[in-house]
Amino acid sequence: MSAPTTGASVLDVVTSIPEDEEHRLVPRSCALARTLAVLFVAAVVTVDPVGLVPTGPARWTVMTVVAIVAAVAALRRRVIVDRLTGALFGALLLSLFVAACFGADRLYAWIGTPDRRLGWFAWCLFGLVFVCGQSLRDALDRRTVVRGAAVASVALGVWCAFERAGWSLLDESFAGHRAGGPFGQPAYVGAAAALLAPLALALACDRLDSRLWRAIGFTGACGGAAALLLSQTRGAWVGAVVAAGVWSIRHPSLVRRRWREVVLGGVAVAVLFAVTPLGGRATSAFDFGGGTTRGRFDDWSVGARVVEHHPVLGLGPEGYRVVFPQYVGADYVRRHGTEVVPDRAHNGIIDVAASGGVLAGGLYAALLAVLVLCAWRALRSGDPLVVGVAVAVLAYVVQQQFLFPLNEIDPLFWIVAGMLVVTTRSERLFGVRVPVMVPAVLVVCGVFAFEMGAREVQADRLLRRAAGAPAATGLRDADHATRLRPDSIRTWYVAARIAARGPALTDVDAAVARVERGLRESPRDPALRQLDADLLTERAVRSGLAGDRARARTVVDADLVDAPNDPGLWLDRAEIARLDGDAATERAARSRADALQPERPSTAIPEKS
Repeated sequence: MSAPTTGASVLDVVTSIPEDEEHRLVPRSCALARTLAVLFVAAVVTVDPVGLVPTGPARWTVMTVVAIVAAVAALRRRVIVDRLTGALFGALLLSLFVAACFGADRLYAWIGTPDRRLGWFAWCLFGLVFVCGQSLRDALDRRTVVRGAAVASVALGVWCAFERAGWSLLDESFAGHRAGGPFGQPAYVGAAAALLAPLALALACDRLDSRLWRAIGFTGACGGAAALLLSQTRGAWVGAVVAAGVWSIRHPSLVRRRWREVVLGGVAVAVLFAVTPLGGRATSAFDFGGGTTRGRFDDWSVGARVVEHHPVLGLGPEGYRVVFPQYVGADYVRRHGTEVVPDRAHNGIIDVAASGGVLAGGLYAALLAVLVLCAWRALRSGDPLVVGVAVAVLAYVVQQQFLFPLNEIDPLFWIVAGMLVVTTRSERLFGVRVPVMVPAVLVVCGVFAFEMGAREVQADRLLRRAAGAPAATGLRDADHATRLRPDSIRTWYVAARIAARGPALTDVDAAVARVERGLRESPRDPALRQLDADLLTERAVRSGLAGDRARARTVVDADLVDAPNDPGLWLDRAEIARLDGDAATERAARSRADALQPERPSTAIPEKS
């Protein structure tokens, strides 16, 4: 069968398929929809409480495998996708592929770091689930996915409510009693709520669904709204307000008819913010002289500087973190410290531009712009599910400009974006026959991802156990974790910290050996380089040997070239100068460290542990 023309509608495409092929296609889509619904729930509820990072390996493994299963189900038949968004996404993947080939971190540009997991392969997965979303051409299929989103929203709201009450599976706490929920990060909770709550509300308003599912939708909408508030994530609040405002603009007659409910809702929200800490959180957004708002502007400034210096190819995915210490200024360090090295630009478009250059950033901005236009069109629909999809896309796109793409939530966003595109650009769809080898390759990738994910889950549990065990036992468990995932910088970092607990010089040597093994995987990782410098300085202090001092000096000086405003490195340099008997260099280095951290003046090098 020849491919349909560009101008054919989705109905024309489906009716033009022979009866025997249609019989193969349509029932499969329901299975695909159920798989995607499971993905929504799994993205929220999958945690591993006994792991070092409960929100990481287990969730990544489950989501990746389920997403690949959905992609295999979608690609086993003729795929119908939107020409414009398909071309933009394909060009974005190609741009990021080239950037990854020349990236600042040659390994993690492809597979992603253990924290973010947003390498090139993750972007490919986003593209696959985007195609899956566009494969949901039937209203029943979209409703099935929205049901999954509603259940996920219920789980998110209940989790955050229990956490606020003092009960949580995860031992996490955040300033201002912000809820980190099942993601362990308030910002992630806000992003998830901005996406899930509109979908749950749409299900509650869907008169074609059963009373039970509408009740679940209403509960999910309340739960999502509660999670949105408890996360105290202002970027997500902005996204929700903008999406609601755009909806009201597209439905002025409905707003006029329901003006009493609108006013009552506005008053209730105002009272809620006035009598709870939410009001202070909201007003603090206008404190441009300090706090997180100033930090966000500072992050954007550093990100823009990185893009300015790497406009063609960027740094490759996951490369931002390795050059951040080089481009961060002294004022930034004084205001925000160096306890956490940002690995993202905290703006979706700037983040992609830093990864793939100006071209990649432009392609991503254009792709989001097309989705916003689709949402604008969809808001006029009489189908509440279509409207809910549009509101969810708008809210998520807006909040992402205060955060960055997330491997934990963006797959869900791209599914919803695909559902939006297929309902608003039906006249722009075209068919593609996928070679039979593609699903077969995906099956192999899914098996490999499951095997590696299972190994990482086991390694993560070993690291958790090692962190609280005696030195010898802990080191044995940590070393076992490094054998399970030798490609993970986290396993080598934790193993080195545990090895360094011992009092002997050989313990320091053991720690250095593990750090340097990790640096073989990621030679420019800031955390590993800082730990390496600290350990070598500690060895020089303990041994008093000129050779150890020379080695530490060489490493610290090289690190200071790439991180000239790191106070910890300047303290290391001051201690080495003290050992050398170079009083002038010691005073200069210690003065530089004090200038970078005025609230923590140094009188002696801090003890390394």
